[in-house]
Amino acid sequence: MKLKSILAASVASATLMLASCDSPKGWTVEGTVAGGEGLKIALQGFNNSNWYTIDSIAVGNNGKFKYTSATPAAYPEVLRLSLGSSSIYFPVDSVSEITVSADASSFGRGYRLSGTESAQRFVEIDSLISSVIAAKGENAAATDSLLKRQLTQIVLTDKQQIASYYIINKRVAGKPLFDPANRRDLAIIGAVAQNFASNRPDDPRTLSLRNLFLSAKIAANPDLVQQDSTAVEIPESGLAGDIKSYDNRGVSHSLYDTAAKGNVVLLSFTRYDLETSPAYNVVLADLYKKYRDRGFEIFQVAFDEDEAEWKQSAVNLPWITVWNSPEDGSASLINYNVNVLPLTYIIDRKGDLRSRITDPTTLDHELAKYL
Repeated sequence: MKLKSILAASVASATLMLASCDSPKGWTVEGTVAGGEGLKIALQGFNNSNWYTIDSIAVGNNGKFKYTSATPAAYPEVLRLSLGSSSIYFPVDSVSEITVSADASSFGRGYRLSGTESAQRFVEIDSLISSVIAAKGENAAATDSLLKRQLTQIVLTDKQQIASYYIINKRVAGKPLFDPANRRDLAIIGAVAQNFASNRPDDPRTLSLRNLFLSAKIAANPDLVQQDSTAVEIPESGLAGDIKSYDNRGVSHSLYDTAAKGNVVLLSFTRYDLETSPAYNVVLADLYKKYRDRGFEIFQVAFDEDEAEWKQSAVNLPWITVWNSPEDGSASLINYNVNVLPLTYIIDRKGDLRSRITDPTTLDHELAKYL
């Protein structure tokens, strides 16, 4: 009995050690490169606008390759696999497992990437950029307004935020897609910086994003004195710009006119096709029913891509709801520093912005201050 117990313990211990040795220590990237047998792929990391080589990965005779990091990623990282002058970009987080399928003759184009939601976002981003480059050329793509709007929408719905970081650091024809010297582009950079400051304060990228935003802002306004070194907010007074559009019945509405009537106005930025939209609108419906007889109005701006679906969702809403079509651009998003959807502002009876709210559960408490 004693011998059997010792043997059992030894087998269990050996099995545990074997499992420990075989288990991945950190994140993994693996896949297949057709026609790449015997080639070496450079695995590179990104830091402060610079790419550096982490390792060289050999492609086996079966076209397969695999790399496992020694430790989990402390923060989400942007990496790339490079073969010659072509690259495949992907994110990793902690112990994520990324799978790549590519062809050596067209590496960086037509590849497949899977494993995480953020990896899918990277594919979407690069596919959009590649399509514009193929149709208009690199120089035109670097300043393409439609591409900018599409990428801005991705920034607004990027829960993991690493795709947003990737977007504002993306360069085409040697030029940044989002140029810090451009006022509108800088507003998007500021929105990403603010998102990181709020949700990832310890991430090293938070400091670099803040410095990028502030240095560009000061360069454009040499007399600017930044009192608060951490906040990236628009001033909470006045209105940052008018929003004019039509509701689902074709009636024109203006935010300026709505705010000038002396009501407390809840300015809502949202998309009805978001998973959180129904619950958010239930909160608004309860507030509207509770406060509408006390001089309260809701002015909701929806950024859905499909007009028909937006109209179907808006038809039963009792408050003002207008559509910001893709053709309308991102001016209101930039003016009101919208870096996440849904986002809500409270406008007081004097027409001044008073509260910027990302958590709908706090709306009732905030509204009570002004009603």
